Amino acid sequence: MTQHRSGIIMLEKKYIKEHLERTFCYKCGSSLEEAKLTSITDAPVALIAHAVCPKCQAESMVTITATGSGSIPMISDLHGDEIKKFLGVKGTSYDELLDLHKLLKKESVWNLLHKQDKILAKKLKKSNATNKSRL
Repeated sequence: MTQHRSGIIMLEKKYIKEHLERTFCYKCGSSLEEAKLTSITDAPVALIAHAVCPKCQAESMVTITATGSGSIPMISDLHGDEIKKFLGVKGTSYDELLDLHKLLKKESVWNLLHKQDKILAKKLKKSNATNKSRL
């Protein structure tokens, strides 16, 4: 492990590679030593990453800790960039889910999306018109 500028200990690439050597693909059983990794979070004492198996291309999430406690890949159908996108998103409340359920009882998803598209199109037209008038 190495010292980071702020004094926080960060995991070295060599340590990560050694850890992945002992982590195996859930699908084909191959070592993930040469897996393509996309870092999701890089905490001071752990790395959470999206891994793509070099042999069968199966995708999973791995956690590598400074204590070397090991990891079992977690199956995921999301790509690394998608996980990053949703990582900081606020959770959905029970009330929001209940409101959505009530709304879907009244209208189909298709109709709701179509309405949303119309609303966005109107906003875009209004925004373009405003920008043209400023010129």
